[in-house]
Amino acid sequence: MLVADALRLGGAVLGQYPNMLAPQLIGRLLPEVAHNPNIKMLVNDCDSKGSVHCALLPLYHCLHTPGGPLKYSLEGHQFAVFSICLTSDYRYVVSISNRFITWDLSTSDLTRDVNPNIEGIMQHLVLSPDNKWAAAYTNNNQTVLLNMLSSEFVIIDNPLPEGYTVTGIYLLNYNLFIFGNDKWARFDMRGNLEEEYNAPLDLTEWSILNMEYDNKAEYRIIFWKGNLDDDRMTLSLHTKEGDYEYLEYHSGMVLTRNKNTLYACTTPGLYIITKYAKSEDEKKWEKVQDLPRTVNDDTELILQLKLDKDDLYLFGTTSNGFVIWDFNEIKIDEGAISLTLPYGTRNITTKMLQSNSIILSAHKNYAIAGVRKNLYVWSIETRKLVKVLDAHFGRIIQLEALTIGNWNSIVTSSIDRTAKVWNINNIFETVHVIDRHELQVDAISLSDNLSLAVTATRNCVGVWDLRIGKLVAKLADSPLGAIVTHAIITPDGKYIISAETGNILIWLRLTQQVIFKEEQPGIRQLTLIDGGTKILSVSKPSNPPGTDFVRTTATLCVREIPGGEMVYSFEYPLRSITGVPFKPAVVTSDNLHLVLAAADKTNRDCVLVYNAQTGSFVHRIPLKSSMIKDIAGLVAMPHKGHLIAVLSTDKGAIIDIRSKKHIRSVPKWGGCITKDGKHGLYAPSRGGLELIELKKGQTVKTFIPKVAEGVFSIICLFNKTDEYVLYYHSGKKTLRVFRTNDAEMIANYRVQAELTAVESTPDGKALVLGTIDGCVSVLAIVDTQKSDMNEYLAEMPSRDEGWKKKVEKMRAQTRFKAVGSIVKLSTMFSNENNNLCGPPLSNITNEKEQE
Repeated sequence: MLVADALRLGGAVLGQYPNMLAPQLIGRLLPEVAHNPNIKMLVNDCDSKGSVHCALLPLYHCLHTPGGPLKYSLEGHQFAVFSICLTSDYRYVVSISNRFITWDLSTSDLTRDVNPNIEGIMQHLVLSPDNKWAAAYTNNNQTVLLNMLSSEFVIIDNPLPEGYTVTGIYLLNYNLFIFGNDKWARFDMRGNLEEEYNAPLDLTEWSILNMEYDNKAEYRIIFWKGNLDDDRMTLSLHTKEGDYEYLEYHSGMVLTRNKNTLYACTTPGLYIITKYAKSEDEKKWEKVQDLPRTVNDDTELILQLKLDKDDLYLFGTTSNGFVIWDFNEIKIDEGAISLTLPYGTRNITTKMLQSNSIILSAHKNYAIAGVRKNLYVWSIETRKLVKVLDAHFGRIIQLEALTIGNWNSIVTSSIDRTAKVWNINNIFETVHVIDRHELQVDAISLSDNLSLAVTATRNCVGVWDLRIGKLVAKLADSPLGAIVTHAIITPDGKYIISAETGNILIWLRLTQQVIFKEEQPGIRQLTLIDGGTKILSVSKPSNPPGTDFVRTTATLCVREIPGGEMVYSFEYPLRSITGVPFKPAVVTSDNLHLVLAAADKTNRDCVLVYNAQTGSFVHRIPLKSSMIKDIAGLVAMPHKGHLIAVLSTDKGAIIDIRSKKHIRSVPKWGGCITKDGKHGLYAPSRGGLELIELKKGQTVKTFIPKVAEGVFSIICLFNKTDEYVLYYHSGKKTLRVFRTNDAEMIANYRVQAELTAVESTPDGKALVLGTIDGCVSVLAIVDTQKSDMNEYLAEMPSRDEGWKKKVEKMRAQTRFKAVGSIVKLSTMFSNENNNLCGPPLSNITNEKEQE
């Protein structure tokens, strides 16, 4: 079952990348190695044989383990999943972003993927009653009508008058309705306009919030004031027999499935829920009763009302929690069931009548809600919060119940581009925790030989043990409101330097204490120089709001580590363009010079050269002869200390900083370079990867042909030993590894979340990945041409089933030794104190008796 569940969890990835079977099994099953010898044999086989298909293998547990609450992770969207719909038979889930993706809920298989090639992002999804059609409108007022059987689609441009925006759609089996603030239009299933309508004249001060059609002749319109601060709304019902009397209400309203009953807040100044029934004789909504009140319904805002699929439970979303009303004959509670969120967590209105949702489990013993990125679970019996589950790394947009037959599940969609299916039966099962940050990993810095890494996130600096994947410490000088922009660790692993909230900090790693702090606002770069004994920092002010370009002054400082004594500092002018990244300074390979991208007196880009030991100015190098107008970056040539490369968008110019002469230009070069300075990489954002020779600029090897894959962000680099080329494509979310010598692809690894940082270990045997979900993963490059890599994997703690016991034994021995040392010191200090205080009192008494 463990292996089967692991395959289901990775089904969305394995369906597209079957070669990732070994990494998926290893990343999910490693925690079970100690308890199950068969799992250990399977993992060993994946280590030894799986590298033939994918050479990137995890060093430790880095993916969701089977047996927990997560049943499936449905992946495939490149943007946030803004809406999902379950088909009427609860077999499929349809989702939208910039494309339609349908998954089979029983197998997690991707059954339909339709890309309509629209420019916008789809906002809201509706299905026809017979599930044969799906429709969604986009943020640029287009509507896509999809045939779910044939995958054919029609794109309908905004049918409303100029200046009107599409605010919603509704779908019947044979018609599509598109509406705006006070107009709507009816289309057939080929996208042909059939008829246009105007809102009732007596409601011109109101705007259409939502529309629902029963058939061509009968429909309901919800009007609102067009302002979230004004919660007044009006329901208009039009039937064949005539129009019903308007029903005015506020805050929340929901209709039953047969549309004959509704629940709404109609009492002014109070958030009491009232039940209304449709009276066909009098053509109006008649009040039936007020539902049981909650304790604070005079102040607690109702943000959303929602019914379950059988209309037996009414769920109310309030600012501070949720309320449930039971309409069964045998009720859980005669009154209103109030469930409160933890302190500091609140529900918010995403759109009028829409907020966070809550559902009941199949056995009605638990209530589950999605708030922010977590799932909150309450016990209905005790009304207490019993579980908080870290479900997504982005805000949960939608939550739907999947409680039918033997299924006791929920489906969530999130801004993190995934939809997930959760098994409520396993909601309390213990899972193997994956350490991660709350925010994305912005940068990674590695020590040389201690298997330590430092990560920079928005709110803290993380210290990681890379052999076991443990987040050892989170460092932040300001406990609240810390803004960390840079972090770096010295090669020996003793000190960490970070830029936090306008200060430069030096931390002693072992004690996790700040040993140096000095104000330096606007730090853009931190770089270790002189073998990690000094830290170079560059700061510049941000551009004033509303300005695209400004000439400003940057400050460069070099300080000693760990004392922080200033070695030298100086200022230099540069052009600051809003939206264009800062160009970091570089140190030449002989450590003699600092090279900076600066601006001359005429505001043209130039290069400044300073002495790296004293900070004295050497000379300025104009770029006129290099034919470079805008500097994109600087590279110190690794094989010759007097050469640097000035990069632009389409080439690199190699310059001799001693003679200030332009040596040659290398077309297409992006800045990646081997240690011998002979080869570089060309990786355009539109697709393709080539190894180029830097003397003549010719292509030596082609790793990826020039294919149009769309314009995406690319991460491309050599590993530390230059044996491999790494290529990450943000559109596909894949990390490909090629051998440099024969251009063969040895791995095509689909990362679990968008990659934000990647570094190669100093020995070149592994890669450290930082992702947008805050996780840090280490992948060994198990090349089949290297026999020692299997031994490298076998030495990892995760492959040793008795590793945890050994660690506990070592800790116990360390604690015993520490206690022994403390006792020894205490005894020594006690003896010294006795000697200082003189001889014992008994000796003095005996001496007096003898006298």
